[in-house]
Amino acid sequence: RRLTPLLTERHNVTHLEMSDPGDGLPCIEGDLRDPELVAEACLGMDTLVHVAALHGAAWQAAGDHALFEVNVTGTHNILEGARRAGVRRVVFTSSINATGRTPMPAPYLPIDEDLPREPMDLYGLSKKLGEQMCLYAARRYGLSIICLRPGWIVPEDAPLDRQLTKLFHGVDVRDVAQAHALAVDAPSGPGFRVAIVAADSPLCPVDPMQYFGDPVGTLDGFYPGIKQLFADGVLSLPGQQEWHSLDRARCLLGYEPRHNFTWPQPAEDTQ
Repeated sequence: RRLTPLLTERHNVTHLEMSDPGDGLPCIEGDLRDPELVAEACLGMDTLVHVAALHGAAWQAAGDHALFEVNVTGTHNILEGARRAGVRRVVFTSSINATGRTPMPAPYLPIDEDLPREPMDLYGLSKKLGEQMCLYAARRYGLSIICLRPGWIVPEDAPLDRQLTKLFHGVDVRDVAQAHALAVDAPSGPGFRVAIVAADSPLCPVDPMQYFGDPVGTLDGFYPGIKQLFADGVLSLPGQQEWHSLDRARCLLGYEPRHNFTWPQPAEDTQ
């Protein structure tokens, strides 16, 4: 819903969906797990933006077997369809969970794309396998593939406690859409590239030892008055406090998040 309007500013868009989203654009109705349908859907396409996956409540409802069928087999079908159809570019929605959340704590901060970690759950494993299949397809078939690793996606109307995750592993859904649109038009040639997509955290230049010595005090230095919300129990720090470098996304895509964590500034003394 957020990405399509950005793409239609520059491109003709066709959906491949389980059911027509009803936005008036052409739609091929079908299931990613059907390789022949996917191959047919890829014909005549210049770029594929592969965002579909099972996760969260949908994963819990469908089960682990369905997760692997959709996230792993479905991704294989997309890549095979792209190869057969001569598609120019594939944009694959991966996740920061692809490289995992363990070991914890991270050996360095901010986290970048090269940090070796392992997935902490089956969803992360499915995304790691998806990235490996993308790397294979790029090397074997010469496809141009950009894998995006969004953080935990935050709705634009999320409450303050969820907005707070933008300081750590969160990212606004509108910035995720922006990154995908940029990846479609990125000038890189054949090959495999991966980029983290997160909010711009003010913690990136902070010495981690300083932060962990006084987390709330450090945040209060950036957002005066926020300390009281922690004291009152309105806000709490996430169990895994880590933040991510945007250098690769900026260089590769020209990405610049527009919806970072904001805090009302104290009123100026006019006396």
